[in-house]
Amino acid sequence: MEQDTGSARNQKLTEIFAKMNLSELPAISGHVNEVLKITLNKRANVSELSSVILKDYSLTNKILQVANSAYYVRGARVSTIERAVAALGLDVVRELAVSISLIEEFLKSGGEKDGLSRQMAISLLSANLSKLLVQKYKIPVSPEEAYICTLLHDLGRIIMTIYFPDVYRRIETGTTSGSSEDAMCRLMFKQLTFTEIGEEIARFWNFSDTIIACMARNPPEVESFADELHILQNLAAFSNQFIRDICDKKPPHIMARRFKTLFPIKMLPVLEICISLVDAVGNVSGVVRYGLTKLKYRSKCIATAGKYQQKPATDPNAA
Repeated sequence: MEQDTGSARNQKLTEIFAKMNLSELPAISGHVNEVLKITLNKRANVSELSSVILKDYSLTNKILQVANSAYYVRGARVSTIERAVAALGLDVVRELAVSISLIEEFLKSGGEKDGLSRQMAISLLSANLSKLLVQKYKIPVSPEEAYICTLLHDLGRIIMTIYFPDVYRRIETGTTSGSSEDAMCRLMFKQLTFTEIGEEIARFWNFSDTIIACMARNPPEVESFADELHILQNLAAFSNQFIRDICDKKPPHIMARRFKTLFPIKMLPVLEICISLVDAVGNVSGVVRYGLTKLKYRSKCIATAGKYQQKPATDPNAA
């Protein structure tokens, strides 16, 4: 039965992409997949990642640009990938490699700059928020895995933004008017949601089962420290929804309550983290900087934090 459902979804996806004059689902480069595999391999080392980066001139150039940016530079100019790794740290280089590779891949597809830059900015902000939450609250999962899973949580939404910008805007208009996003998606995309589209494309691209599972919008609640997958799923869903709520000027999502028995996630500290993300994320690419500017993210974040600072100290979400 599950196989039949998967086949039906693939057929629907094929029909959707046929409308874009594509004979099959868009392929992702082997290079991007290689970077993803290395990033999620706990035994990976600096030289292995550097070798993959050096295969791609564009990626090498962008990593060096970031290493020499005002946000990261600490002394003499960095001129090699090895020095970039030393200056930035392995984790940062891994994150940049994956983020930049995916942005480059999506840019090749064309599409509307406003929509793509907005979605990529939100995904990168969310990924960095997820990683910092893991570190701040000592959540027992890999910060790197949290970053990757959160970055790819909205893959379906990003793909649809690139290839169907007009339809995506209609979905946004419908949700603004009070309609369910899933209902609008099913109406526009042959009974498929953004999540289902992302999951099927991720399977086509041979992404890991963990990445695919973390695309769930409403994952099972976290019940114990041993539920690593459920923790990653909830981090990915929460971080993306939290950032999206700020950008849409909505009260930040209350999904943090899913963690209340394990991690005392409070609103103001999380909002302070969100404000700190702007410079780090903006250094990834010009597309993302453009998206942050169009979103007016910093000012919206500060305004949201201001509202919670004015709440009484007895409010449990404000602490």
